[in-house]
Amino acid sequence: MPHALIVEDDPNSLSGLSAILAADGFSVDTATTIAEARAALTRFIPDVVLVDLNLPDGSGLDLLQHLPAHPPGGALPVIVMTGNATVESAIEGLRHGIWDYLLKPVNIPRLRSLLARIPRPYELTEEVQTLRASLRQLGRFGSVLGRSAAMQHVYDTIEHIAPTEAAVLISGEAGTGKQVAARTMHDMSRRRKGPFVTLDCRSAASSQLRSLDSVLFGHERGAFSGADQREPGLFEQASGGTLFIDEIAELPRAQQEALLRALDSQTFMRVGGTSQVVTDFRLIASTRKAPRAAVADGSLHEDLALRLEAAAVTLPPLRERGEDPALIAQAIVDELNHDAAARGASDVAKQIGPNFLRECLTYEWPGNVRELQDRVRRAYHASGDVLESLRADEAGSVNGRDLNGSRVQVTVGTPLADVEEMLIRATLDAVGGTRHRAASLLGISPKTLYNKLQRMRLN
Repeated sequence: MPHALIVEDDPNSLSGLSAILAADGFSVDTATTIAEARAALTRFIPDVVLVDLNLPDGSGLDLLQHLPAHPPGGALPVIVMTGNATVESAIEGLRHGIWDYLLKPVNIPRLRSLLARIPRPYELTEEVQTLRASLRQLGRFGSVLGRSAAMQHVYDTIEHIAPTEAAVLISGEAGTGKQVAARTMHDMSRRRKGPFVTLDCRSAASSQLRSLDSVLFGHERGAFSGADQREPGLFEQASGGTLFIDEIAELPRAQQEALLRALDSQTFMRVGGTSQVVTDFRLIASTRKAPRAAVADGSLHEDLALRLEAAAVTLPPLRERGEDPALIAQAIVDELNHDAAARGASDVAKQIGPNFLRECLTYEWPGNVRELQDRVRRAYHASGDVLESLRADEAGSVNGRDLNGSRVQVTVGTPLADVEEMLIRATLDAVGGTRHRAASLLGISPKTLYNKLQRMRLN
């Protein structure tokens, strides 16, 4: 049986909460002060802690530093109860690692929804640890591909944030995989069995079919012309799961403010409605703009940015991810080979040639992973049994070996040292002077290239 610790100085609230948790299958211990709670924690490790923000001997957040890690390597779910939550207190709590807030008087259905997602001992952490141990070695993390140091940092952040109920902001250039990262976070959360609902703000803002308020909050019958029946909005569709708002800086200001109010009050009202509806979704948002820049240019509400940035993930551009482009390209080709075999379209699995891999590693990828996927698929369908070039589908390319349009003409009898110098200089020019890219294209290490350049300067 899971065990709960309730820290509350109001006797009526304490009694009511104890009865609710007991009815939901929890054994319960109670405390009325931080000192009593600390003493209780020396006797047992609970599966969840409900703590009032304002206690006689301090703030409920002061208790967080005394909580044990439970299970080992995991985080103990902490639900803070308060009668006057503010953006500042919410951010402070999220930075301390709390799981969620409940406003007083406590909404019982929402409390029970949270309790239903409390993991039984060791359940979720074992899942995450197994995922990390087995898939990271293969360069896979949920639906995300990559084993570079930059992506390992992203995985660490997702692992830390995913089990919480915190609203999250994922930022990164276009094509870096923000929606894939959001889906992975959902799949690793306690809401993974619930829906994953997506709103693309770029298309929603330009749609004339339905107002944005109706899309988000839903509407009652008769709320406006054509509203023949009650329609749930995305807030309700995402109930029990995750709402992913893609490119939130494109969401109009009025809807950003309404979203912030819903996050603060944990309620919303349908268009044309007269009663509040309790929210039960976890918000993940994305932006290709740097959050601070989006606030500065007015496209992102400052208070909403503060709430979201308390749990933030930044995805690196593909050009900063080491050998990940080659890993992703191979995974795409494997998938295409599998699909072709399943359709009976091919008996031979296509292979990737060394020049193709070099091009993957030396190209800048301004469109990031999305561009890589598109280029590899086009090259796959334009190539024979071996993919020789990313430009195989472009007319006039000689297997793409002149990727940068540069050539070196050598006269018979030219000394080898001079040929090598000409080739090194031409390669550096072709890649804009980037040494590690030039070294990769030449098939030598960056240190070897550095030594050759030093000798060239001496000569």
